[in-house]
Amino acid sequence: MVTTTTSVDARPQVRSRLPRRALLVAAGVIAVAIVAAAVALPGLRDSRDLRSLLAQSESISPVAATSELCTAELPCVEAYRTDAGDFLRFDSAAEAERWARERGDSAQRSGATVLDLRDEDLSPDQRQLAIDTLLSREDRG
Repeated sequence: MVTTTTSVDARPQVRSRLPRRALLVAAGVIAVAIVAAAVALPGLRDSRDLRSLLAQSESISPVAATSELCTAELPCVEAYRTDAGDFLRFDSAAEAERWARERGDSAQRSGATVLDLRDEDLSPDQRQLAIDTLLSREDRG
């Protein structure tokens, strides 16, 4: 009788451990997926090209200038000259941050894109339009 009770008691204990382990494993997998999405999604958003960013900004007259602006010294992957400054897209947000820091106060950054305003003499409204164009990518998500 003691053997029967022990074997009957042992089964529910094994069953109760399995759901708990499965729950812990599932929670771990979900946590990893959330972290991976948090890391990947900003990178995906930043990978959109400048042409699509500037398509709605005809008022600043964007002109493709990748071959002119992206050089060994300035390793951007895409560039546009506009009436409001140069838009430069880099391979990564870290690279863009480095170049924006080097440009100082004349640069604004959003993700992997830098707006270089150093060669432009802009009114406050023109400067704001350029910055709004740069940041419009974030608004669209």
